[in-house]
Amino acid sequence: MSKRIAAGWDGGGTKTRVCLLDETGTEAAVRDFGPLNINGAPETTVYSTIQNALEFMADTAGDGGICPELVIGMAGVSNRNAAVFVEKTVRECCYRGNLQILGDQEIALAGAIEGHGAVLIAGTGSVCNGKDLSGKPFRVGGYGYLIDDPGSGYAIGRDILTAVVRASDGRGKPTCLQSLVFRALKIDDIGGLITWLYDPATGKQGVASMARLLPDALAQEDETAIRIADRAADDLAEIVLAGWRKTGMADGELALAGSILEHFDRIRDRMVAEIHAVFPDIRIGFPRFDPSHGAARLALRKMIDN
Repeated sequence: MSKRIAAGWDGGGTKTRVCLLDETGTEAAVRDFGPLNINGAPETTVYSTIQNALEFMADTAGDGGICPELVIGMAGVSNRNAAVFVEKTVRECCYRGNLQILGDQEIALAGAIEGHGAVLIAGTGSVCNGKDLSGKPFRVGGYGYLIDDPGSGYAIGRDILTAVVRASDGRGKPTCLQSLVFRALKIDDIGGLITWLYDPATGKQGVASMARLLPDALAQEDETAIRIADRAADDLAEIVLAGWRKTGMADGELALAGSILEHFDRIRDRMVAEIHAVFPDIRIGFPRFDPSHGAARLALRKMIDN
């Protein structure tokens, strides 16, 4: 049966999730496809992702159905070449509806909350993206691992590696993180760690991957691990508090997203306590919907308005 649907894509470096909503806002279909970011995948692969996603949209709409609005959220959208390539390819694949390409943080916010507030994302990086009482957008943090991203997986991984070399030198206290790092990297000494760290293949993702060792060290009540976790919690709380202070909000929703906030209980609980000590009326929880659903909601609003 033909119908009108609104489409939202959450395009990343490894997969693209497509969410389709009907005119009532009910999920019509959801499916995952390949990567959408030419910064990390060949253009031919991204082209295939777009082609397959558009075919999925057409099949869901059915004969005579249409998808008049498509919102694509993608990491790396600040790279103009990536956004231009995606837009050009979507049109080459014969999509004729309205198209909007946004940053991934924008669609995450659209799916995460209702009304005013923010989504705090702490994965490899960290950022607080929100909208104030009047609907005006705001952002705190998210300036990249070289100068910012406190409380992120990268920051935690870096702090773990710093603690290991300091302990080895005698500048820091002994920590079980050293044996955990050596075992994870299959190395025997600090020389092996430095070789791994400065290998171009390691990159920021490699450093961020060391954050996964923190829970084991916390379970052993390692003093250094506790300090690293508490610092991450304090830094993330500071990001949120800065956002609420700069906008003059006293309540609203805060949605917590990303692997650090989803899986690191000590960091999340300490951060929440610090936020509530200053703004007790903020409602803190996890996102209502995922980013692809958020993108589809934005598309649906435009479809209804038009």
